[in-house]
Amino acid sequence: MKTKSFKKYLEKRLDKEEIAEIEEQAHREIKMLKSIKKLISDAITDYMKKNNIGFNELVRRLDSSPAQVTKIQRGEANLTLSSLAHLFTLLDKEPQDIFKNKK
Repeated sequence: MKTKSFKKYLEKRLDKEEIAEIEEQAHREIKMLKSIKKLISDAITDYMKKNNIGFNELVRRLDSSPAQVTKIQRGEANLTLSSLAHLFTLLDKEPQDIFKNKK
């Protein structure tokens, strides 16, 4: 028995409009996630500049590994709500301060 691709599997069970809707939602979620990660990265950069601290000091203050802090700075970390709370506390920011519209 041949293994069928997931797309072919979906095409048998969903119509083209349903597939297009799922793909569009996935693209919007990816865009939103990238936007959130960029806002967090920018907030960290601002914090470092305002407090005149370097990378090693940021690692110390976050009590995290250099690899994890690098991922956060690059917008590559998959942060939990707990780690966001820890980060926002260090930055002395409320979530709305980070996520507000920047015009």
